[in-house]
Amino acid sequence: MLRVPVSIRVFFALIGLGLFAGAAKADCVSACQASTYCDSEMNASGECGRRLNDCYINECNKRHYGALAYDAESGAAGWSYDFDDADGAEQKALSGCHEHGDKCKVVYDFWNSCAALAAAGDGSYAVEHSETQTGAEGKALAACEQNGATNCTIQAWACTGQ
Repeated sequence: MLRVPVSIRVFFALIGLGLFAGAAKADCVSACQASTYCDSEMNASGECGRRLNDCYINECNKRHYGALAYDAESGAAGWSYDFDDADGAEQKALSGCHEHGDKCKVVYDFWNSCAALAAAGDGSYAVEHSETQTGAEGKALAACEQNGATNCTIQAWACTGQ
């Protein structure tokens, strides 16, 4: 019987899970490897590979939710990030917005990324997302101006753990 070393099996498991897609995923992989104890017996039995795969599946594929809420009439905004579920993220964003506005509504839900809201004084706004805060803000400003608004400014942004 051909015995494939655990490191090679884990490498192919990682490729199968698509975990080499970004820096955040790579950090998660490193954290799993550092936190998973394996001795030679565990390596030989395959238990080490199972433990690593469990860590990768449970920790590296998590969705971190965020939301943006906005009241176009008052200009109030609220945001949230790093929630385990979309409902919690929405409630937090609405709560923050309601501190300064009465007609707040969730205008954008997102996960494992960044989102930004750009608005103009006339009540028009645009929301966009990207992998970075700078990218989300740039796209939101451009979208706001493409809608015919002038003097668009960033009213809110948030980034989740990715």
